[in-house]
Amino acid sequence: MSIVVRELKSVRPPLSWEPFERNETAAFIDRKNKQNGIPIPALQNIVFEAQQILGRCIDPSAPKKGTTGLVVGFVQSGKTLSFTTLCALAHDNDFGLIILIAGTIENLLLQTKSRLESDLKLDGNGSTRPWMVVDRPSPGTPEASMLQRHLCNWVNPLIPKDKKRVCLVVVLKQHKRLASLRQCLKGIDLTKVPTLVIDDEADQASLNTFAAKNRTTGSNRKSTNYVEVLALKDVLPHHSYVQYTATPQANLLISLDDKLTPEFAELLSPGYGYVGGSTLFKAHGNYAATIPDVEASAAFATSIGPPTTLVKALRVFLLGACAAEELKVKTNRTMMVHPSQQTGPHNDYLRWVLDLVESWRVITADENLLLAFFDDFKDAYADLLKTVGDALPSFDSLVKQLSLVMSLVSVREVNSTGTGTAAISWTACEYWILVGGAKLDRGFTVEGLTVTYMPRPLALGNADSLQQRARFYGYKQKYLGYCRVYLRGDVRGAFEQYVEHEADIHISLAKTRGLPLKDWVRQFTLDSSMQPTRKGVIGIPVTELVATGWMQPKAAHRNADFVTVNRNALAEFQRQLDCSFAGANAADIDPIRYIDKRVSSPRNILHDSVPLEFVIDQFLKRIQMAHPDDAFQLAGAILALRRLIESGETFSNVFVMGELQPQNRGCATGDTIKQVYSGKAPAGTNDRAKLNYGGDKDFVATDRVTLHLRIFNMLKDPANPGLANIPWYAIHIPNSFRKRFLLQADK
Repeated sequence: MSIVVRELKSVRPPLSWEPFERNETAAFIDRKNKQNGIPIPALQNIVFEAQQILGRCIDPSAPKKGTTGLVVGFVQSGKTLSFTTLCALAHDNDFGLIILIAGTIENLLLQTKSRLESDLKLDGNGSTRPWMVVDRPSPGTPEASMLQRHLCNWVNPLIPKDKKRVCLVVVLKQHKRLASLRQCLKGIDLTKVPTLVIDDEADQASLNTFAAKNRTTGSNRKSTNYVEVLALKDVLPHHSYVQYTATPQANLLISLDDKLTPEFAELLSPGYGYVGGSTLFKAHGNYAATIPDVEASAAFATSIGPPTTLVKALRVFLLGACAAEELKVKTNRTMMVHPSQQTGPHNDYLRWVLDLVESWRVITADENLLLAFFDDFKDAYADLLKTVGDALPSFDSLVKQLSLVMSLVSVREVNSTGTGTAAISWTACEYWILVGGAKLDRGFTVEGLTVTYMPRPLALGNADSLQQRARFYGYKQKYLGYCRVYLRGDVRGAFEQYVEHEADIHISLAKTRGLPLKDWVRQFTLDSSMQPTRKGVIGIPVTELVATGWMQPKAAHRNADFVTVNRNALAEFQRQLDCSFAGANAADIDPIRYIDKRVSSPRNILHDSVPLEFVIDQFLKRIQMAHPDDAFQLAGAILALRRLIESGETFSNVFVMGELQPQNRGCATGDTIKQVYSGKAPAGTNDRAKLNYGGDKDFVATDRVTLHLRIFNMLKDPANPGLANIPWYAIHIPNSFRKRFLLQADK
């Protein structure tokens, strides 16, 4: 691992300190390689990223202090493996206490605890281990007493170092449980106990749900979990609080003064074989399918039969299971049906699935019924052939396995009531069909998930909540061809849009790595159907900007200094345009499209195919707007154009309107311009053949960005010329390029 240490020295900006890999981390890597087959280079990268995270945290040998950081991964991409590695590194680097706040649901806590115990070999198997695991401690219990004793031993110079155990505490993210842990720690001198707190799914339940209301009312209310998280931090004088999440919108939008605002952010790169939204929702990818609204809202009591798409999804899943049998694949294959958060619809879908499975079991056991039954699977086979290709076994070989698969498949309800709460023993069965709701959301791991059927509606449209439903993401590259996602049309569209939103967040955070996160201006690209997160936790004012159609300032004449800057910027930009991008009278280039038959008027000069990057860097970034709305819109326009460049739209058309000869414009109430664009002439004429001038807005590209450049004389009143030679611009973004941004309003 010496290569990783050398790389750490080259990290820029430099880390606060360099965590070293010692016995626990080395043993952990060896175990994961042998038990799970994860290649050593992949594990080295996981360690390297964990070292960067820990290196941004407190130095355990430095004076006491506290810090908060954010770690952002992707859904189902290995966050648990990352923070397990972080635990091993913390042990190797003399942290005495590790607290894992492991979600809000008991079964997820137990799932995570089991992973930790296995991966870090915490049970010892009869031999002593340098760890002590404490599960949800309460005051007065033996676990609490042992925790207190070990923490006291940690700072006792008379206790040999090899007898000191690192205390790993697992606690539920629930205010009473957090309070119990805090009470267990109260009264212990933790000044010399470097502590690492890991908040798993940190965007959920930890944050103050009254933040937005406090911002608007001036109050200071705090939600119960938030109070206890802050109280826990207060009893830890030397700690790092590390927030792990795949959906960081809420963490990034809390007030910059909030004690949970992250001071730094680190990103986790998914390992080889990870499949996310960019793959499953790419155009013409054949992995995502639409559930018609009428089918998505069907109910067992009123529907003639199960939804057609549900039957198709079940056939696709079963053929995939047959392929696993035919190819001797020794692993789980699972279908997930996720109809609603509410348990009522679960019963409808559970009955449909059970009825289908039971009836098909009977059919596949009767040779006289098989021929017509198999015929119904041919469409599903053709569907799989699109993505599996030549690796898909023949149709005849698959249907021969169907009777066996039908006898093996198990159907289970998974929710928070009755039998739905029981843990799933994945080793008990090869093939599963799970029907459930919220419990199949955040943090729930579904082994071998291939087919997801989710008629659940978009509901509130919070982007982070939607993304957390994506249990269909994960390390599925080996069997990607068998994967399918069935969604409502609007939900599918939201997932497709989220791909860009997620990429924007990761790109932006990557640019801030190692820098104070409070200095980062929050900005999100997001479809109009979505909000970034639940409104209650947002503590930073966010303003919406929709970049489409015409965008122009309304008061570019304000502030004489800015006007001077803009004159110089426009003059230099025009000089560069003339040198590098020859201009011509637009009406000469295309007289039918750009109508200008005026006799004595100055012409509109078109500079065709000017790179957007050039427009941004040489003009838009150099001008200044005094009016807050204009400044905000200019920043948004630059952001929108950069996003277009990233998506492959690299050119624009630049029109120098009226050859930059000044045109007179009046001022409206509030000292803003009355009108930017000259209309068509004669006015009111709809017959283009009769027009002398098509109007300024007619000079626009339909398939790329358009920039207009002008000079105005601002008239205070007809007798008063007011301000002369004011540079003005206008940008047109075609509707097909439409972008919606949520921008931090106080920067």
